[in-house]
Amino acid sequence: MINKRSAFTLIELLVVIAIIAILAAILFPVFARAKTAAKKIQSTSNMKQILTAFQLYVGDYDDMYPKRGTMNGNGQSWATGSCSVEQWGCPTWDKVLYPYQKNYQLFESSLDRSPKKPSNLGEVKRSYRVASNLIRGVGGVNTWGGTTETPVTVYSTTSISVPAESIMLTEQRNEGQFYTWDSWIWSTFWEHWVWGAGSSNTLSYKDVNANQLWSGIDYDSGNGTANFGFADTHVKSVPRGFLFRGYRQSTGVGQPENPALKGVCLDADDFGGGTPDNDCPLPQ
Repeated sequence: MINKRSAFTLIELLVVIAIIAILAAILFPVFARAKTAAKKIQSTSNMKQILTAFQLYVGDYDDMYPKRGTMNGNGQSWATGSCSVEQWGCPTWDKVLYPYQKNYQLFESSLDRSPKKPSNLGEVKRSYRVASNLIRGVGGVNTWGGTTETPVTVYSTTSISVPAESIMLTEQRNEGQFYTWDSWIWSTFWEHWVWGAGSSNTLSYKDVNANQLWSGIDYDSGNGTANFGFADTHVKSVPRGFLFRGYRQSTGVGQPENPALKGVCLDADDFGGGTPDNDCPLPQ
């Protein structure tokens, strides 16, 4: 007896392929969302550890928060000692906190789509910024060729009226990571790291400049949401356009309120005398 070998017909093959395609269309987005959720959990953990490092810092410095950064002043800040080899160039808030963490990867988020830059610690990137109106000021010599140190008034923990509602940390990328005109191998990490140290508002980069990923917060990487860290060390995920209580709807210092704006102001008047009088207000 001759055994006939059964085989799929063309129609059966097409049905199987169609079923696989449907399952893939259903499951791939699920897998992608699960992967993003895992990255958000990791980023949340990083942010909580950074916020804890701030608490350790203020414990060592009479309850006072650090400055956001120190400008170079065309080399003059090296002459005054504001920038130093010990601080890997001009200090920024992350470099100041590094001794409390001993792991720069905590400043990096896997949601961050920006490139890394060479530094004393190898290839790094800083995936977070501080709120400019809470971690205030850029010290050092801020005028090109000048010699006068810029005064900076920093906050104490006890001067923050509502810590649980006062934003301290955002998931905004550092613009220095996108520089392509580095004059020497560590120039971005040393000299230019200060510029992208603070957030001036909570707007999405698409609401600021869709061609510049660092111009605002990248809500897209988090499936339409982003994490924010607060002065009491808790972290909260909110959707794009969320309006935080107690903040002004404007893009920055000196800008008018705009009820249609999809964000609130975190900006500070860094060069207006050193005090927070003209800053965008904190919650009261």
